[in-house]
Amino acid sequence: METTAGQVTGTQPACRLSSAYLQAPLATAADCCVHGQPASSEQAIEAAAAVLQNARVPLYFGLGETSSEVVRKVVDLADQTGGILDASHPTYFDPTGRVLQTTGMVTCSLGEIRHRADLVVFWGCDPKTTHPRHWERYSVEPTGRFIPHGRADRHVVGIGQPNATTAACDTFLSLSPAQQIAALHALVAWTQGKPLNETTLQAQLGNIVEALAQLHQQIQAAKYFVIVLGEGFLRRDLGRVPLELLSQYVRPLHEKTRGAISILRPGPNWVGAGGVVASRTGYPGGASLGQGIPQFDPDNGSAVQLLSAGRVDAAMLFTGPWLKQLPEAAIKRLNEIPTIMLGHQTEGPIGERQIFIPIARPGVSDQGTTSRLDDMPLPLRSLVPAEALTAKEIVQALLEKTSA
Repeated sequence: METTAGQVTGTQPACRLSSAYLQAPLATAADCCVHGQPASSEQAIEAAAAVLQNARVPLYFGLGETSSEVVRKVVDLADQTGGILDASHPTYFDPTGRVLQTTGMVTCSLGEIRHRADLVVFWGCDPKTTHPRHWERYSVEPTGRFIPHGRADRHVVGIGQPNATTAACDTFLSLSPAQQIAALHALVAWTQGKPLNETTLQAQLGNIVEALAQLHQQIQAAKYFVIVLGEGFLRRDLGRVPLELLSQYVRPLHEKTRGAISILRPGPNWVGAGGVVASRTGYPGGASLGQGIPQFDPDNGSAVQLLSAGRVDAAMLFTGPWLKQLPEAAIKRLNEIPTIMLGHQTEGPIGERQIFIPIARPGVSDQGTTSRLDDMPLPLRSLVPAEALTAKEIVQALLEKTSA
């Protein structure tokens, strides 16, 4: 790691994703803003505390952009102010928490994939583009304890629409989004030994029925299989149904072999944020704390839905690239209500109703804990001195001022 004048200027070995995060310009105290006007951090914290105290239904989201220690304090702040928490990614749909509570799901660490998986199925994902180190270090190319020859010991299958990953797979099953549920029902029926209407199956899946059946046989014969999922599989319009069906398929397979489901989640700490909120409230992803006890509404309680429906009158968020992908109705509402934005990088002009408080960047000028996409907690170190307050200091100050 190379640092110059308080900035990270180089990483070895280089990774385009980590380099973009580590080397992006840091927000400084000079970027602090209250309603479009420059302000000190103390003034911004005072203004933010007033917003939260006066709000009837404040919303807290974007929590995956900060450390797990900060998320714990945000839960306390939401409880103190009667707010609503949403720890899920605003634009990435991941129903894992609900499926774990309903159907159950067999999962694994990236290390298990590396050392055990001789059959890897990429379904609706493109790790070569979104998670390049996944292919290189964990799922396909590396050698492992039980995979001594690396790529030569693995059979790799791609399912879904063609992309950079499927082009490098040994086998590719072209599956349209409309065929996904039918394919999952067929797999569940095969593994549970239930009869299928062959005419209906052919009508739904066409010429891929034979290839899908062959994949089922390969999975049963594998020493250890892993099915890696991405956005093409986890579709918001279908809710948790696809993941529940896949979980029902994988579980009985353990009578013959071993395997797991792994999900390519976005970073930095969306997995950790969800875990903290679940451990504190008992509910996966988020909860409303306005009635003095946690209340769960998974179908209507996401940040995007609450903003779009105008059901919150203030918001506090940790900024990230996802801000540019929010639906227009949610962005419109954020511009209409008092919004407190904590960020280590400025995300464009600050409106008259917004407060921007710069924070130290986790893993660059702030310490803490983050969770990898497979739920493994990782420590963060501070590489350069911070020119702004840490998120933990700011949230602690808000806790103290809103309790007065």
